[in-house]
Amino acid sequence: MSTTHQDESRAAELEQIYRTHLAVCPRRHFGILADCEKGFRLLRAVRAARIATGKGAS
Repeated sequence: MSTTHQDESRAAELEQIYRTHLAVCPRRHFGILADCEKGFRLLRAVRAARIATGKGAS
């Protein structure tokens, strides 16, 4: 599967949305005590977009 500019743009957009969310959300986002459903969903979307562009999930 080839990566398109649109895929890369979407991955960058999702990452920016996720980072903005982390900056303003008062809830826990990491580790076993994570309790923010929105943050979890955003992180999954970022990882999926990275995989789609071939850049992995890290």
